[in-house]
Formats: sequence, C-alpha cells, structure tokens
Amino acid sequence: MTTPPIVCATDFSSDSEAALLWAAAQAEKDDAPLIVLHVVHDPASTPGFYHKLDAEWLRPMEEVAEEMFAEFLENMRQRHPEAAGLERIETRLVTGLPSGRICEVADEVGAGLIVVGSRGRTGFPHVMLGSVAQRVAQVSVAPVTVVKTRAGDTK
Repeated sequence: MTTPPIVCATDFSSDSEAALLWAAAQAEKDDAPLIVLHVVHDPASTPGFYHKLDAEWLRPMEEVAEEMFAEFLENMRQRHPEAAGLERIETRLVTGLPSGRICEVADEVGAGLIVVGSRGRTGFPHVMLGSVAQRVAQVSVAPVTVVKTRAGDTK
C-alpha cells in the first residue's frame, strides 16, 4: 500500500517557507510523495497580470508565477540543504481562488494531508482578508496542518 501524498500550498512567503520545511520533513518521515502547490489568485472574470520588480512591463500572471515558483524552490534548496525532502517534490501551478483550488487539487491527488502556512492575522485584518488556511481547514476532507512562522523568523 502506497502512502498518500502530502500537498503543501505556498504563496512564497516566509510562512510558506516554514510550511514547506515542515511538509518536506513529514514526507521524508512517512516516505510520502510531496506535491508543492501554488495557486495563482485569478478570479477568472478579470484575467490578471503580475509586475515583477526587475521588469518594466506587465506579464501574464501564470508566466511570472511560474518563474517565482521556481526561484522560491531553488532558494529553499540553497538555504536548507539539510531538507532532503525538497529534492523529490512534484510541483503544481493552478489558477483560481486559493482555498477552493487547494482543496480541489488535494482531492484530485488523494492527499493524505494538506500543509499550509499562516500569517496569523487577527482583529480587523483577519475579518477583512479572511484566512486561506482557515478556509482550507473548514472545507477540506483531508487533515490540514497549519504551520506558523516563529516570531523573529520572518524574512
């Protein structure tokens, strides 16, 4: 019997970095496949564009997100060579609304666990912005682990 994959969602933040390190260690421990997922937030009704800091023009979101995803993973591997699980990951880049798409991809692959980072917003920012991690935990049929960055560990 094969171990179901772990899906780790990332938005390239320090919270996502902490979540990915935790997920990589768990995948290594469980000998489980690790799928790292980035959802390009695109509400479909209005296709969007990303503006990369080193460029003067707007480019399609998926194109820039794909580059950012590759850079994020390469930086993770360089900064954390001890995290052997980062060497054997599968990546997925999808568009849509993050919480729903995370759960959809997890269902599609039969994930045994979803791992997400949390910025830990409280008060008014939390009420206004909500929490992708909270929505994933509410909607997902798979178990969800929410990883928070320790104080002082942010970039």
